Amino acid sequence: AVVSTQSGHYDRDITNNLSYHIPRITMSSNYSNNMMNALWNFMAPGFYNYGRIDPDADVESIPDLSQANEDMVHYLIEELGITKDARLLELGCGKGMYTIRIAEETGCTYTGIEINEEYVENECKKRAKLHGVTDQGEFITGSMLDLSQHVRNQTFTHIMMNQTMYYCHNDLDNLFDQIASVSTEETKIFSWDFVRRCGWEDCKIPNSHLKLPHPILTKEEVFRMIEKSKLDLAGFVDATDTIIPGYQIMERECRKRDPELTSLTYPRMGRGFMTGLLACVYYHLKLQTVPPKMNIVPGRYTNGNH
Repeated sequence: AVVSTQSGHYDRDITNNLSYHIPRITMSSNYSNNMMNALWNFMAPGFYNYGRIDPDADVESIPDLSQANEDMVHYLIEELGITKDARLLELGCGKGMYTIRIAEETGCTYTGIEINEEYVENECKKRAKLHGVTDQGEFITGSMLDLSQHVRNQTFTHIMMNQTMYYCHNDLDNLFDQIASVSTEETKIFSWDFVRRCGWEDCKIPNSHLKLPHPILTKEEVFRMIEKSKLDLAGFVDATDTIIPGYQIMERECRKRDPELTSLTYPRMGRGFMTGLLACVYYHLKLQTVPPKMNIVPGRYTNGNH
């Protein structure tokens, strides 16, 4: 079956010719290729994300993803109401630019958690110094699935995960427990996530780029995991149409450098969004509200109001 997209034609049947042996990898080993790093340094220095682009934009006139990521920075600030008084935690912060730019724009304090020590030492901390926000927070090497006691001793007004939660789709109960442990009822929790709209067996091409050892969940499966957790779903947005232009730009630039896409495999993910196999979504979460304790009076029940 050949599916028409804005970028041309894509033959879904080639999935039948792909080996589906996916080795188990760590989150930090996925994007170590020098060609990939050079590409991202051109596309959006300090970011590993596609940002937000108007679906009707002329992608041929957009040179890279720098402005798309800046637009996402301002979207997060406005949507989450981040101010100077905020205490921001980013889980899986990558090279740190979302945290750094938000801190630079708002004056907020921050903590960034990233499993890749090289990113923390050689990217996050250096970029924080370059942007003048070193004194506003810290970047820590660690796992979002095992927060250190230092982090767990704090609470945050805002927690965000930017295209990282799907790495933990096989352990969301633990992830949500970790998040709940550093939240209050006022904490705004934001996750920019990928979900699938089909059977996982149909996602071989996107996963030949991601190399995940577990399936990406469907929206409904994530909702059920949220229902079982200490968190509540406060809002949900399907933002797929705002990420597709970014992948179109990425495919154009990948083909300039690697016409056969043997090393630069990002378009495999992009075609997943363009053909409806995957969706890009935003979850707004909050800590469950604990109901007030009931005062038990012999012979009657009351919530304290007589």
